Amino acid sequence: MGIVRRESIKMTIAAYAGAALGYVNKILLFTNFLTSEQLGLVNIATNISVVYAQISALGMISGLLRFFPFFHEKEKKHHGVIFWLGIIIMVGFLITSACFIAFRGAVMHYFGENSPLLIDYYYYIIPLALAALYFNFLDAYLRSLLKTVVATVLNEFVNRLMVTACVSLYAFKLVDFHQFVILYIICNCLLTIFLLGYVVYLKQLFITPGKSLRFRRFFKMIMVYSFFTILSILGASIINNVDSLMIASKLSLSQAGIYTTIIYVATVMVFPYRSLQKIAMPLIARYWKERDMNAMEVLYKKSALINMITGGILFLGLWLNIDSIFKFMPAEFSQAKYAFLYLALGKYFDLATGLNGHITITSKKYKYDLWFTLLLVILTVIMNLVFIPIYGMTGASIAAMISLVLYNLLRLWFVQYNFKMQPYTLDCLWVLLITLAVWGIVYLIPNFHNKFVDIGVKSTVIVVLYGGAVLLFKLSEDVNQLVYSFTKMKFFAPHKES
Repeated sequence: MGIVRRESIKMTIAAYAGAALGYVNKILLFTNFLTSEQLGLVNIATNISVVYAQISALGMISGLLRFFPFFHEKEKKHHGVIFWLGIIIMVGFLITSACFIAFRGAVMHYFGENSPLLIDYYYYIIPLALAALYFNFLDAYLRSLLKTVVATVLNEFVNRLMVTACVSLYAFKLVDFHQFVILYIICNCLLTIFLLGYVVYLKQLFITPGKSLRFRRFFKMIMVYSFFTILSILGASIINNVDSLMIASKLSLSQAGIYTTIIYVATVMVFPYRSLQKIAMPLIARYWKERDMNAMEVLYKKSALINMITGGILFLGLWLNIDSIFKFMPAEFSQAKYAFLYLALGKYFDLATGLNGHITITSKKYKYDLWFTLLLVILTVIMNLVFIPIYGMTGASIAAMISLVLYNLLRLWFVQYNFKMQPYTLDCLWVLLITLAVWGIVYLIPNFHNKFVDIGVKSTVIVVLYGGAVLLFKLSEDVNQLVYSFTKMKFFAPHKES
């Protein structure tokens, strides 16, 4: 767990530095200087570009992460795998773009009545998707090389810093909204260029096919694996984005703007997990190659425990302060209070199930993950069609929560049944009990009139009670080791070196 802990700590620091900027952008600047319709356009266009990029990748990004250990020889230019996969995803992008342009009429019919602004900026999604596609590809390559920090800093911090600059220009009326959108796209393109420059700096950019026959031998396996994983990943992406897209279609772009902002607030909970999984997935691929099931199970259990600890304290901090958080935004955003609760509960359950999806999708039984995902795509669409007309955005969040719970229950059962691994220990139960106890105690604290005082008091109580209990009972050696490494206080030292 050492390399995972070191790299995930670095990336989590970068992620939360970016989260602070993201909070300024999404909660303070975007909500107060953009209309909810304009905010909906930016968020929905970004969500569509993510799905667009995933389709264009044709599963090659997952294929790279899964099979790179078999090609990893710098002196042989990694047997040309980067060149060939880069060519394949470009072909995928061209095909996807042709379809995207051809189906504009159908999209206009679906979104035109309630979200006409999205149709006006339809073609602007194409460069956004291209930037996302190659950023993800280069990020996966660097993750395979266990070089994860720079991409995280670019995506989580530099990206948001540039967006802060863009929205500030708009706030001071130095650019109009159309120019803001163009600048937003340019910023995303620059991130990919910066990451490409880092690959060049590492002397790892090999854009020639090479003379090795290894890629030819693995080509069929990569293509079959990628075909199934792209369907699985695309299905998961639909599950994550269909709610906001259906809100834009069935309700309005303004409602979608509010909803996607609340999704961002809830997403803060998963930042540590994102950092963990970026380094964990290449390691899991290596464990499969080396058939080291013991190491994989240790990683599985530790990831679930750490996710429950970090997810628990972040859930408490967000939910118990949600009324004060809404005071930083226009009043219309407070209608999403319970939408946030259901989204946050769904994300907590997702965190608490650890790396089940990564274990499944990198195993020889990866095809089963596709069928789980397709089943849940159908279920998610049906639930949104039922709940959104009745409960609005709260209905969409209920559907999202149910989907995440069912999806992860299936994966938990599958990993347990096929690989005889489950992620839980008695310490996980203690973490859950501490979370519920602190929730009950802080809930009894009356609200303060001043939002800063209210957030400060409640957050302090949460950190002292929750953090104190986790450290006192030494529930996670990794957490105690981290605190001990900063404080050098023997009281916080873990029972044994991790």
